[in-house]
Amino acid sequence: MNPPLVFIFSAVAMMAVVMGALSVALWRGSQQGARMASQQNDAANNPALANAAVYRDQMAELDREFVMGNLNYEELKAARDELSQRLLVDVGAEGLTSAPVTPAASGKLLWRKPWLAIGLLVFVVPVSSMLMYSVLGEPAALDPMALKQGVDSSAEVTPEKLTEMATALTRRLQDEPNNMDGWVMLGRVQRARDRFEESAEAYAKALALSRDDNLSIERAEVLAQKNGGSFAGEPWAIIQRVLTADPLHLNALFLAGSASYAEMNFTTALRYWERAREVVSADSPDAPELDRAIAEARNKMGLPAIPPRAAKASELQASKAAMAAGSISGRVTLIKELQGLVAPTDTVFVYATPVAGSRMPVAIVRTTADKLPFDFVLDDSTAMNPSAKLSGMAEVTVRVRISKSGQAMAQPGDYGVSLTPVKLGSKGLNLMVRDTLQSTPQ
Repeated sequence: MNPPLVFIFSAVAMMAVVMGALSVALWRGSQQGARMASQQNDAANNPALANAAVYRDQMAELDREFVMGNLNYEELKAARDELSQRLLVDVGAEGLTSAPVTPAASGKLLWRKPWLAIGLLVFVVPVSSMLMYSVLGEPAALDPMALKQGVDSSAEVTPEKLTEMATALTRRLQDEPNNMDGWVMLGRVQRARDRFEESAEAYAKALALSRDDNLSIERAEVLAQKNGGSFAGEPWAIIQRVLTADPLHLNALFLAGSASYAEMNFTTALRYWERAREVVSADSPDAPELDRAIAEARNKMGLPAIPPRAAKASELQASKAAMAAGSISGRVTLIKELQGLVAPTDTVFVYATPVAGSRMPVAIVRTTADKLPFDFVLDDSTAMNPSAKLSGMAEVTVRVRISKSGQAMAQPGDYGVSLTPVKLGSKGLNLMVRDTLQSTPQ
C-alpha cells in the first residue's frame, strides 16, 4: 500500500473514532439534559409545586433548629403553622393563573432529538477537516504522480541552489564556528561549485575540529583539483600520512591508485588498487568499479585483463616477491634507560634517505613511542614523492628519530639511530635507539 493511501485510511479511522466518542458523549448528555429540562419545565409550568418545594425545605430547616435546641416546642409549632398558612395562600393564588411557556420548554424538544446534533456533527467535522487540509495542508502529497514529480524536481540541484546553500551555510557558520558537520557540508558544496580554494579552507576548518582521515582524503582530492589534477606536494603527503597510520584505509588506497594512474605510473596504481581489492568484499558496490580500474591498469601494462586462476595466483606471488625485493623491513626498539625519558605520545619517524647527496626521505612511516617495539616496512607505497621512490635506489640509509615536537625537521634533544648502507630487499633489521641521533655503519 502506498503512503498516500495509508495516510487517508489512518485519517478516516481517527476521525471515525473521534466522532464516535463525541456522539456517545452527546447522546448521554442529551438524556441528562432532557431530564433537567423536564424538571425545570415542570417547575416553571406549575409555580405551586415550586413554592411547595421551597416551604418543604423551610419546614426541614425548622425541624433541624428544634433538634439542635435552638427552638422549643411552642416556637416550632407556631413557625410551622405560619408556614402552612403562607403555603395555602400562595397555592390558592397561583393555582388560578395559567402556566407560562418558558425557553426550557422549547429546549426540551432539542433534548428529545439528539440525533439531529449527531447528524450535524458527522457532516460538519469531515467537511471542515477537508477544507482546512486543502488550505493549510499539502493536497498534492496525496497524488503519487505529483509526489514523484515533486521529489524529482527537488533532487535537481542547480547552480543557483548551490549558491544559496553556500551563502546560507557561510552565514550559519559565522554564528556556529565549531559546527564540524557544517564545515564539511560547506566544503562539499563549494567543491560542487568548482570553488576549490574555498572548499579546501572549509575542509581545513572541519579537520581542525575533528581529525578524520576520510575528511583528510577528501581534502587531498580538492587540493589536487585546485592544482589542475596534480597530486604533487600536499595531496600526496596527506595520502601517505593516512596510509602510514592505516595501510588498509580504503579511501586512501583508492585515491593513491587514482593519483598514480593520473601520473601514468600504472604499476603503482595497480599495486594500490589490488591491495584495496583484497579488503573490499565481492558484494560491495565498490567492487565492480575497482575491478574495472584494475583491468584498465593491467591493460596499460600489457597484462591480460582476466588471467587464468593459476596464472593469477602465480602473478600474485610474483608481485609479492617483487614488492619484497623493493622493500626494507625490520624492527625499532628502545633501550630501558631511555624509556623513562620518552613519552608515549612522542612521534617516531622511520625513513630511508639516499646514502649520499639529498637527505630528503624516499620512504617514511610514522608512529608513536607507545607502539615500540615497532615492526616497519619501507617500500614505494610509503614514498613521500612518487618521482623519487625507494625501488629506484640500490642502497639507502635507514634512520629512526624520536621527536617530542612531532616536527619533520630534526630538533635538539631528539633520540634516534641510523644504519648505513642498507641494500634494497633487506629484512629483519634491528634498529635500537640508545641515545641522541647517531650513525651505525652496516
